[in-house]
Amino acid sequence: MTNTWPIARGTVSEREAFALAVAVVGTLFAGDAVPNVLTWYGAAAVWALEAAWGVSVVVRARPPIARTPRSLWFFLAWCLVTVAWSHWRPATLASMVAQVVCVVVAFAIASTLSWRRLLDAVSVAMRWVLGLSLVFEAVVAVVVRHPIAPIWTDYGDRKIPDAFYFSRAELLTGGRIQGLPGNANLLAMVALLAAVAVAVQLAEGRIGRSRGLVWLALAVVVLGLTRSSTVLVAAVAVVLAALVAVWLRRVPTERRTPRYLLLAVAAVVVVAGGVAARSALTGLLGKTSDLTGRGEIWDAVLGLVARHPVVGSGWIGYWWPNIPELADIAHRNGVTYLQAHDAYLDVWMQTGVVGLVLFVAYVLTTLLRSWSSATRVAFGPDLRPRPFDPVSLFPLLVVVALLVQSVAESRLLYQGNWVLFAVLAVKTRNVLVGEEPASVGDGPRTPRAARAFRQAGAR
Repeated sequence: MTNTWPIARGTVSEREAFALAVAVVGTLFAGDAVPNVLTWYGAAAVWALEAAWGVSVVVRARPPIARTPRSLWFFLAWCLVTVAWSHWRPATLASMVAQVVCVVVAFAIASTLSWRRLLDAVSVAMRWVLGLSLVFEAVVAVVVRHPIAPIWTDYGDRKIPDAFYFSRAELLTGGRIQGLPGNANLLAMVALLAAVAVAVQLAEGRIGRSRGLVWLALAVVVLGLTRSSTVLVAAVAVVLAALVAVWLRRVPTERRTPRYLLLAVAAVVVVAGGVAARSALTGLLGKTSDLTGRGEIWDAVLGLVARHPVVGSGWIGYWWPNIPELADIAHRNGVTYLQAHDAYLDVWMQTGVVGLVLFVAYVLTTLLRSWSSATRVAFGPDLRPRPFDPVSLFPLLVVVALLVQSVAESRLLYQGNWVLFAVLAVKTRNVLVGEEPASVGDGPRTPRAARAFRQAGAR
């Protein structure tokens, strides 16, 4: 079966493109499970094979690079320029190679899959990580019955900090589970993205109702077991974004100004209320006033920012542990954290104000295109409005989830978050959902589940 989507000029099997997307998204969001099981050498081999696979798809599919986000390339170009004054030049060069390769793989995925097949691929990958995480935690809790450290790491006689454990065997004790990613916050984001993908599939009729509801229930259970306040806030933002997008689609574009003004006023009120009640809100989320140590980390990173505020200290992405200037600034409970816990602060420290402006432009343009995908009323060849496609919400909801997380985590700059965000950035720049011709892999759809959405969008 070949891909008939005309964005790619060559021919690549849609089955192969789908498999690439599932493999890349799945292994990246599985996090520590890959090196913990295969060693870092084995993990490097897996990632290198996936990179070569993605490059191969681009070479064979020959998608036009013209319709990719210029803001992304400008940001990457500036990151490369920082090599000239980087305080950690070898790390900058190596990180740039990884960053660009990840974008190429994202380009391959975005250019060879339709929106519905991309939705399916993300759903499959997230459900595999979610399901295997629960199986893993169950085995550790029932069979092993004690915490397990990363298999290939020798800690000697020193005490292992809780954050270093692959699993703390807390599925049956009421503690926070970590799953395959080895981190409760990262597992919570997998659960949220799985819930988003499955919910949209249900609305599209692309997954059986019973199976979809079971996966939604499992995602909610995992969200509860991880108790991640950051992802909880992201989940609230995702639900609000979906409701607002559907609400706006109920009126024609030319009559939306009053609703946008109402949203602006509501946003100001919410932000002002959040600032005024920040202590109560952080307490409600189980966080201290400095967001459980993040305030200390941010202060330390701001100290590095002050040294080179305009051009930065040099791109590095995820901090390398052998660079003392970075490894010595974020310690908590015996753990050295190798990120600023805020993507924008991290970018500012590494690439200066220039890089921060370029990165914010990349983020905002992707968010705006995703918003347009969710709220734009498409027209058919007969110039009549097309029915609302629930899949048009998918890029917006994923982008909102990743951006909320980026305020408290730097993962938008590397690994799965970087790749998935780049996929959506490229895809929304190529074609919006309402403008895309059907792909052979989209398959038959069950209209019953989508009827309410379509009726809401057609009004």
